[in-house]
Parts: sequence; structure tokens; C-alpha cells
Amino acid sequence: MSTSANSPSWVRTYTRDDATKYQIAYRSNNTWRLDANGKAVSGSFTTNLQVDRTAIDAGVTGGGVNATWTTAATRGPGASGIWDRKYIDDDADLGFALPDASWSDLNDRSSNFNSQINTISANAISKYFRTLGFGQGGGLSTQIGAMRELSKSQGSNSQGDASDETVGGNKTTLTKLSDEIRTKPRDRYMSRYTYYYPVQLKHNYDQDKLQISVLEYKPRPIGEGSPSGLGIGEREGYTSRVLGSVFLPVPGNVSDSNSVSWDQDTMDPVKLLASDAFFDNVQKGDGAIDGLADTLGQIGVSVGESSGGVKEAVAAALAKAATGGSILTRSTGKIINPNMELLFKGPQMRTFQLAWKMSPRSYEESEMIKKIIRMFKQSMAVKRSESQLFLKSPNTYKLRYMTARNKEHGFLPKIKECALTGCSVNYTPDGNYQTYENSSMVAYQMTLSFNELEPIYHDDYYKLDQDRDESIGF
Repeated sequence: MSTSANSPSWVRTYTRDDATKYQIAYRSNNTWRLDANGKAVSGSFTTNLQVDRTAIDAGVTGGGVNATWTTAATRGPGASGIWDRKYIDDDADLGFALPDASWSDLNDRSSNFNSQINTISANAISKYFRTLGFGQGGGLSTQIGAMRELSKSQGSNSQGDASDETVGGNKTTLTKLSDEIRTKPRDRYMSRYTYYYPVQLKHNYDQDKLQISVLEYKPRPIGEGSPSGLGIGEREGYTSRVLGSVFLPVPGNVSDSNSVSWDQDTMDPVKLLASDAFFDNVQKGDGAIDGLADTLGQIGVSVGESSGGVKEAVAAALAKAATGGSILTRSTGKIINPNMELLFKGPQMRTFQLAWKMSPRSYEESEMIKKIIRMFKQSMAVKRSESQLFLKSPNTYKLRYMTARNKEHGFLPKIKECALTGCSVNYTPDGNYQTYENSSMVAYQMTLSFNELEPIYHDDYYKLDQDRDESIGF
């Protein structure tokens, strides 16, 4: 099985014996074999130089919409850089498809014709492999890689300049990916595809992975969620807010730490009596203040009627509060029982720090890494309103550990919606500056710091699987 890629047409100008000039239209048709997996077979590339025969016979510039292309010369695998001139068909009497002037031009070592053909062929091949998406190019999605493959397949014969992207005086620009062509501020990532590193992860069904999705930030609604109208509602689900996703290998530092804030608390007898009176009476509604005054008066009467120990404790507590002096301890060697107890203070937010070392192994992978780092850097940046009077919240993130079959992992922790509080990139993680031929770093170290937006609550576990214990939980 084989496939092909055609280049744009171009023309060259020639001079007749009578000094008049004419043009011939050309096109490069490039073919190669595919293996059983649909991958290009290295060393199988053929370049066919085609001419618009109808246009030539009519004496006009060819290559238009109605062009009739005929293969005029071929250079295939093992050709050692030598062109094979083709007849119009198998009957040699009809003559060659390639005019004599073109054949002479093709074999003139002082001409740039060979270089021009190979340069535009490499452009066409790299353009084709770029349309396949990341991980599909096999190193052929750059002009340099395509030129190298042409030389490997066909031998060297003025194989062109891999940095020369001008053909026939016109700048040839390779097609850009759709999410790179924008005339308005970006609001999505990976509008055409999901990001992967390594790129083979997309087709690897034997490896667990971490999916990180960029979300549009939505605040929790206020005034919803309780009968009093004083509560805060649930945040909008994340699936409708996804702006882009990346799949990464599960990092080597997976851990979580769940904690709750508890702190010691003390309460002497005076505080205990006053606090209890205040708490009870505030809940009474109307007349609460009058009731509080009556209760405090009753407490005073009760203290007066109590035993000496109670009076001593209350007196010592009041003296301590008024003067700061510990008269009870100084005079008796005793202290008031502080009624010390560890009391719940509140939940604590969890933080996660994840790190990856990413080393591109192809052009596609270097471009993918660049886009992944850009996605995190840009999506975590603070936004400005159009008037620039206000600052808006950055994007938020959803992290999900996935099994090889793209099911949520039951043996790794669930993570609530997060904010990205830090993105650190080391461009020389091996301690020295090294780049590939396309200027990509040979390795990157990316470290991401996430904070959950909400604490973990007891009922979150029930919502997760109705307490069937199907996963390890948060």
C-alpha cells in the first residue's frame, strides 16, 4: 500500500532560439510505501517530476485549475540521485513527456532546478505529515526530516537546502494547526486535539495516566443551599467548563495528605458560666438581652450561695482577668482547672506538587511539549477586564488519575477542582544547555503546584460511590 503528496505548481522560464520566452509548469508528486500499521516505510520515497502537458502543447503557462499533469521524470529508491526520463506512454514513438529544455535543465549541475524540486518536495512531504497530528509524523513533519529521507531513499544529487523555503520566488508557508491561527484572544486549548506526552501515550492502552483539564473558573453561588438563604451552593460541574486537556504519565511522586485542624482550648469557671448563659439566651429571640441580664444575676446569687471552693475559684478567675496576677497560685500553690480539651477548629485545604521530566524524541514531541508548557503558563495567568479596572480569576483545573483503559483509577486518590498556584520549568535539567536542530531543548523539567478549592467533607465520600468503597477516595 502506498500514498502520495503533491506540491503546489511552479513555472520556469525558458528562451527559444528566436529569443522569445516561454514557460513550463511543473509539480512534484511524491509517493511512498506504508507498512501493515499504516506507517511510512523509510527508504521507499519516490519523487515524480510532473508537467502540465496540455499547457505545454498550447504554449501557455500551465498548472491552473484545469491542469493535466503527466509524470515526466522519476527518481526512486536506490536511484543514486539520477533521474529517469519518462515517455508519454509505453509507446516510445510518442516521445518524452519532459521537453528537451527541461531535461537539459534537470541535468545541468550549474542550474538550481534539482535543488528547487527537492526543496518543494520536502515542503510537500512535511506538510502532509503535519496534517496527521502529533505522533504520526515519524520525523518527516519538518522540511529537514523530509529532505533527509529523500536523500536516504534516492541518493544525493543536489538535494536542496533544507532551510530554503522559497520556491519560484514565492514564500511557501506550511499549513499551521487550527489552534495556531487566531485573530482573537484565546479562549480554548487543544481545539483540534488533546495534548499528550509522550505522544505515543495516546495509543498506549497498557499505561495508566494523569488527565489534567483546564477549566473556566466559576464561583460558588451565594444564597443557595440552605433554607435560610445564607448558605453557599455547589460549584457548577466541571465537564461543561473544560477548555483543554493534557494526558501525562503518572508522576513518580504521587501522594496525598488529608488533615483537619484541631487545637487545644481552655475555659475557667467564670468563662464557662458566662459563655453558657450567653449561648442559651441568644437563641431565645425576643428578650434575649433582658434574659441574659437576669441569668447573670442568678449566677451571682448562685456563686454567693456556693461552697468556699467555688467562691475561691471564681474570685481567683476574676482577679486574674482584672489584674493579670495569679494570686491563687501565689497564696495556695493551686491553679484553676483550665478544663483543657482538644477542639475542632476547621478543615484544611490539600496541596499537590507534581513533576515531570520531558525529553522530546521527535519534532512532533518537541512541539507538543512546547504547547503543554504554554497551556499551563497561560491558563494560570491572571486575567484583566476589557476596561482593565478589574482582575479576573485565572482558570482552574481538574486532575483525574486514569487507568490504561481510560477509567478513573480506583487505587489512586480523587482530587477536587484545583487552582494552579505555581508552574516552574527548568530548561536545562541536566545541568548544561543543549538543543536539537529545531532549537528545542533536549529536556524540560516541569513542576506544578496545585491547591484544592474546597476542603474534603465526610459526605463527599458518600457522593462518590454511596459508601460502596469502590475507590480509595479523596
